[in-house]
Amino acid sequence: MIEPFLGWRWHGQPHVAPVLDALSPRQLERLRQDPHQVIHLAVPESVQALRTYWDAFQRERVVEREPLPVLYAYSQTFYRYGEGTAYHRTGVVGVLSAPERLWPHEETLPGRVEGIVQAFRALPVQTTPVHVLAEGRWAAIQPLLQAYVSCPLFSVGGNDGVMHRWSPIHHYQHQEQIREALQGGRWLIADGHHRWQAAQKAGLSKLLVYLTPADDPSLWIVPAHRLFRGPLEEAEVSRYFSLVPSAARVPLWREVEGLRYAVGLVKPGGKPFTARLRPAFWAQLAERPLVAWLHAWLLDGKPGEVLFSREPAPLVEAAERGEGWAFILPPLALEYVWKAALRREPLPPKATYFFPKVLSGLCFYYEGDTGLGFASA
Repeated sequence: MIEPFLGWRWHGQPHVAPVLDALSPRQLERLRQDPHQVIHLAVPESVQALRTYWDAFQRERVVEREPLPVLYAYSQTFYRYGEGTAYHRTGVVGVLSAPERLWPHEETLPGRVEGIVQAFRALPVQTTPVHVLAEGRWAAIQPLLQAYVSCPLFSVGGNDGVMHRWSPIHHYQHQEQIREALQGGRWLIADGHHRWQAAQKAGLSKLLVYLTPADDPSLWIVPAHRLFRGPLEEAEVSRYFSLVPSAARVPLWREVEGLRYAVGLVKPGGKPFTARLRPAFWAQLAERPLVAWLHAWLLDGKPGEVLFSREPAPLVEAAERGEGWAFILPPLALEYVWKAALRREPLPPKATYFFPKVLSGLCFYYEGDTGLGFASA
């Protein structure tokens, strides 16, 4: 069950940041120029710097402790590409004492998990909630959450066009109302598999989570494209796909968006194709998505490196320079995510990119907080 926690929040202006997967190297470098940016804790340059920045945040009153245990109402307002409808996703941020109850749907990258583990062991501060799709009686508490975010304590607009609003919920009866509505049911990890796994490996007892309705109509999975830097022959690809030269009338990602059984493909130094799955393999997509079969058939078990990106253009350009094979993927249906989680058959790493991403720095949960600190001096 979700729990309130004695957290920390910004004293004034929130110096929040996108999560790592939504940051370009240039954006990351720019954010690091601000000494009060959450990026120094969320994506640290070194574990040695973590304690220095956290102590400075408290000493300089950049952050302050919440006066009472708290949950947060948090909303994201955004538009989908090509649509004029505004979507409003509203959920609640708190901590979870039993992270093992969560259902993961994709594998993790061991190197990234280990980096987060080292950071947690150096400083057990969680700055980015794990986004969880939770079943529950959401209709009973949505009016309450909407009331809190209608006059938020904090609001920021992101570079991706998303408006984020959040406000603390200190009222005990409101907290209990939320907790009762969300007890029971299945909870599936949408985003944050690496943080979830690292928190367990680091021995943390609680996990910072952002819960949203499991049946939220605003849920949108953006394709996560791939660049494979390794040995691969065209004959291997042609065993499963028919390669059709791209018509080039629209960007490659738009071309495959409307094709049910196809991915965009750019060979090293070559021209773009639509790789259309041969009919003999169509039936295999009933239970697992094309991205899973792409890994099973062509990428897994090979030496080399797989790079991931929400934006297809950098991968296409890298392939055209001869740096690898670019695979431009179509959108992924939510049903595949639930099937993978419930059957304990995880999808490949970075198979999904839920949009919009939660921000880093909405609030801070410091495990083992004694209640004493510079901010209270």
